[in-house]
Amino acid sequence: MADIMLTIIMSNYNQEQYIRKAIDSVLSQNVNFKYELIITDDNSQKDNSVGIIKEYAEKYPEIIKPIFNKENGGYLKNILRAKAITKTPYFCLLDADDYYTDFNFLQRAFDFLQNNQDYIIYYENVTCLYEDGIEKPFISKRVKSATFGIDDYLKDCLPIVQTTGQFYRNVIFSKGIPEIMQKSIGTDSERSFEGDFDRFIMHLKYGKAYFNNISCGIYRILSTGIWSKLSSASRHLLQLQCYYDYDRYFEGLYRKFFINKMYQVAKCILSDMNYNILSLQNINITEHMLLQFNFLYDFIISNKSLIEKQDHMIIKKMMGKVNHLFRKII
Repeated sequence: MADIMLTIIMSNYNQEQYIRKAIDSVLSQNVNFKYELIITDDNSQKDNSVGIIKEYAEKYPEIIKPIFNKENGGYLKNILRAKAITKTPYFCLLDADDYYTDFNFLQRAFDFLQNNQDYIIYYENVTCLYEDGIEKPFISKRVKSATFGIDDYLKDCLPIVQTTGQFYRNVIFSKGIPEIMQKSIGTDSERSFEGDFDRFIMHLKYGKAYFNNISCGIYRILSTGIWSKLSSASRHLLQLQCYYDYDRYFEGLYRKFFINKMYQVAKCILSDMNYNILSLQNINITEHMLLQFNFLYDFIISNKSLIEKQDHMIIKKMMGKVNHLFRKII
């Protein structure tokens, strides 16, 4: 019997409304190789997600491998359960609320990486579907299909698509879960390693990516989504933390790039905090978030010699003012 070549990972948490369409879009793929679909459920209890997963697992036992978590551990921990047992040459992810529309996508991606051993990633565009029915491409149609690498990311000219369009050579998780990811669970770094962006950046460490600008699936933009529910302050702080953690992942090799990225985000955070506190607006900042920001800001200042076009003294004064005002309102 031929070996299984591809693992598709589907994370689910209370997605009864969408998960059938997601699973069906996988089973409808036209492929000439064996694949498995790992559906990892993070203790769904608000709907019949578990029942639907069991139904499909019983119907397709050779393809679908369910994981039912006994407690809710959050998105990263849920995904890592599946990645830890993913030993196939290739893998990809499809969230339970998204779905493939091109049933030749997996074969096309597989063929490309099979025939181009120096590539680690093959990816295609996806269509964003909003709750009001409006659709638009995740990446502009004007972006040309091309090869990209880590140097393109460092030049800020790398298009990165949402999870649905990504397909990977399994060069990382076949060897186990990286320690930096394992240790991030339950910490401020957890969000840095659970998304499509970080997964893409991590793999560029090992090779090139090819982008084919055609749409292979639907990415639902839901108001209940993880990113959609975050406040502006939380989004900026998450971005700041991500750059810090990417620097750690690359062991400081691209520190100048990441420090400058952190610096620009920090300025946005401080400006926003300063304006809203002075105008007595609700800025949705907790004491823990301020401590997190202080730590990251200190890291930036400790590497200030790498900052281009710096005005860190102005930022430092602003930081002092924000700290003073923040302590008055908490």
